[in-house]
Amino acid sequence: MAYIEGKATGKIVILPNLDKSEVPKMTSELISWFKAKQVEVLLLTEDAGRLGLDELGAGFDEILTSDAVVVLGGDGTILRAVRMLKGAEIPVIGVNMGRVGFLSEVEPNELYPAMERLLSGDYMVDERMMLECKIHAGDCDDTYLALNEIAIERGHHQRMLEMDVYINDIMFSRYTANGLIFATPTGSTAYSFSAGGPVVSPENELILLAPVNPHSLFGRTMALSARDTARVELAKDLEVIVGVDGCLEFCAIFDSVKIRRADSKAQLIKLKEQSFYTLFKSKLRVWDSWLR
Repeated sequence: MAYIEGKATGKIVILPNLDKSEVPKMTSELISWFKAKQVEVLLLTEDAGRLGLDELGAGFDEILTSDAVVVLGGDGTILRAVRMLKGAEIPVIGVNMGRVGFLSEVEPNELYPAMERLLSGDYMVDERMMLECKIHAGDCDDTYLALNEIAIERGHHQRMLEMDVYINDIMFSRYTANGLIFATPTGSTAYSFSAGGPVVSPENELILLAPVNPHSLFGRTMALSARDTARVELAKDLEVIVGVDGCLEFCAIFDSVKIRRADSKAQLIKLKEQSFYTLFKSKLRVWDSWLR
């Protein structure tokens, strides 16, 4: 993880979670505020249509000309923004409209002071490691980027998967399990955490390999070097789901899935000097009373 200095901002993409009742009004008010500051605002075409602001709708090429993305939602919406950018070096700032918000930097009551700092360039950019996932299935070769994790899980059946895992092209182990999770340090507080994996500070760069409900005495999470490349092949041809940051991207029988550290990094805007461990403890207080 590395920090770089922010820069003044003149064109903003707003990515709202319009399924949250309070977000449409907040989005409209924020657009008006930006316009009063002579800042150009863009929305995804779909979001612009839902808000009745078709004139602000933009396609991917125009999105890439923006200076920053402001997310009004939870961590899932921030992951949606990172997925939308496809590795482009455009920083993202999250306004937490969810419950926990590990990735969010701003609470709703901090919105406008935070936007003032965004416009003036008074922020740092936290560069986070991502994973690249290549799915090979017959004539199909698709590549995806993930900030949190790649999850390989059983499809529309109840049978356990048998998966051969190769690390740097050397056979490591055959896993009999409901699935495998490959997670970044950022994703260590997400699905991997739910599967019993360790919490890892994003200051590190590594790849976590966590089995999901393994039928084995060895069900531990492995920590791979960020330089390692993993390959998963099916020992039995069963339908498999591949999820990328919580989104279903593939559902069929594959030949192989290759996972490695991506060349590009996600860029998250930071306004506060706060330890990851302090943040982790404060966020988990939402659930766990023992963290006091």
